[in-house]
Amino acid sequence: MADSENPLLKALPPETDYLSYLTILEYNLTAEQLPTLHDILQDTTLTANIGWDLVHLLLPLLPASHQCIQDVARLGNPREVVLKVTELLEAFGEEEEAEGEEESENIEELEKLKEPGVSEDDAHEDDVQDGENVAAKFTTSEGPSRPPSKGVKFTALLEMLSVLHPRIKTKYPSRFLSTSLQAILPAYSQVARTTEATEAVLGFIKALSGTRRPKLPPRKSSVMIPTQATPVSAPDPEGQDEALGVDEKGLQSRLLQSFLTYVTEAYMSSTALDEDVPGLAWSSRYQEELHPEKIIPGRRTYGSLFAEEEHLHERDTITGHILSLARDLKLGAEGLLSTITKPDELDLDEEQELPSSASDVPLSKTGSMFILATMAASSTLFDAPASLPSLSLVPDFAGILASSLGDSATGSTGAESEPLIDAVLFLGFLIINPQPNVPAGADNDHVFNNVLQRLSLLSANMPSPVLRYHAHLLTSTILHLNPSEDSRLAFIRDTLEHCPFENLKASAIGWLKDEILAAEKAERSKDKPDAEDSIFATSAALNSLAPFIFPNPEKLMEGQSITGSYATFQAHQPFYLAVLNLLYLLLSSTTLSSRLQMAEVAKQNELPRFLDSLLQAAKKFQSSLSNDELEYGDEQGRNDGFLVMELMEMAVGQAQHALSKVGMKDLEA
Repeated sequence: MADSENPLLKALPPETDYLSYLTILEYNLTAEQLPTLHDILQDTTLTANIGWDLVHLLLPLLPASHQCIQDVARLGNPREVVLKVTELLEAFGEEEEAEGEEESENIEELEKLKEPGVSEDDAHEDDVQDGENVAAKFTTSEGPSRPPSKGVKFTALLEMLSVLHPRIKTKYPSRFLSTSLQAILPAYSQVARTTEATEAVLGFIKALSGTRRPKLPPRKSSVMIPTQATPVSAPDPEGQDEALGVDEKGLQSRLLQSFLTYVTEAYMSSTALDEDVPGLAWSSRYQEELHPEKIIPGRRTYGSLFAEEEHLHERDTITGHILSLARDLKLGAEGLLSTITKPDELDLDEEQELPSSASDVPLSKTGSMFILATMAASSTLFDAPASLPSLSLVPDFAGILASSLGDSATGSTGAESEPLIDAVLFLGFLIINPQPNVPAGADNDHVFNNVLQRLSLLSANMPSPVLRYHAHLLTSTILHLNPSEDSRLAFIRDTLEHCPFENLKASAIGWLKDEILAAEKAERSKDKPDAEDSIFATSAALNSLAPFIFPNPEKLMEGQSITGSYATFQAHQPFYLAVLNLLYLLLSSTTLSSRLQMAEVAKQNELPRFLDSLLQAAKKFQSSLSNDELEYGDEQGRNDGFLVMELMEMAVGQAQHALSKVGMKDLEA
């Protein structure tokens, strides 16, 4: 097309007014016209007058329109363009459903062009009937192309804001910045899983913070946006030479600090649970560092996964970039810890009046949690220098738990995102290694119990097996750190008596076993033979817990149908097996059996009757399964039921055999 016939050139102002020219652009702008538009936009006066209304026309033509979008950011009126970009970001959520439907329609239209016997003229006629030429909007000289993804459009808008905000010259630039940040966060949360979008957000923060760091390492990408040396931007046509308002620098810095914490929260919460890898898997990687002897031979470690898998290695790279920005923005560990443990504040992404001072701007508690854990991980796992506060189990970790996890009273603990739980557990492991000095006292016992309740509920409710194990391990370790034996025993008893989760009651049996074994080890290494025995090294602990350790299975199932009894028995099966394993350990060990007076414990608590009741129940349900007297679902449910009952019979048999060797007289009496 000759220049004289090109409508974009022919209608240039002053041939038409600016509003009319925008209308002409809207109806004639295609991918082939973008080079022409790029040349046109070099007219600073023209771009300053129409640039703000070009953004929504250029976004659907990405990535080909990237250069024109940058022209608008450099040469358009920065105040007007910032408001337009902010408006488009705010509309991201509203467009989500419509965009999916439109994209499907566009794909159908493009596929239609490829069908044999369907010409472009035929397709054009259909498009005219629909009111829009879809093929023209998304077709280049190289052929049809799909509309850009939301992530690509988001990245382009963030790149624009990185250019636009530094151009605005006003006494209160924080007002523009605050508005933009509140628009970015909801939009980013929709595309946080894409690396390009996260890199764009972090690049935006870096550009506005004034830091100059190397870009992230190159990576493979499905979207290649051309990058060039950015030409000089035009001055703000409405700018005035006036000093910044009082505390403007501090307010802008605080806004960026807050924004980084919320971006971190959105990014970390978006990381998928791939191959049971929660977030950055800090807990698992730290345990591998502490206990390499426990690594299963032939099994890939979490360390190797993050080194070799590209999508996991990217998480390390991005969090490293986040940590660098946190340092540049003077986000210190002390301030992060204070944010995590203090009462809730208003969220930055909630609608509220623009802040007038730095103290009005909140940090994200969850984002602060992630950044604090990242600081700790960089020092612990990667030997990077980090200035961390000296964290204590009480009150620091207690405060972190109370702030980060759900209410233990309602049982909501465990519903949080896996990356957040992993970060909390990692800090817990970090605090207890090496073993902290925990003072005794009633106040500390109360805090200890709150910590243990939250962690134990986490170990019961977590769907992720690796995090469930870490929560159990941390609970067991912290329980043993309480210097008061009476408090430890009371917590175990409270769990066995009142906890509604059978798997957690099974864990309580495990805690009891650990306490007994630790007490036995301490007894063997005592310097003074006449020193007072631990309560867990005598029969006192077992006898006090006996009503809850050895409940009568028949009473639990009274008044129920055979199907109801079977369901109840299956629900209690993890607890019963834990009790049987504990019994076998205590009865088969000559030392433990003698020290704990197991013969007397067995007689006093009628262990033979308890074991026989379990055995008879298992046999009854096995018979009912064979005779199809139970509702067990499909055949797999039936087979699983047989397996569970056989396992129960075997465990009871082992315990009965060990019991017969303790040398009791008149045991059956």
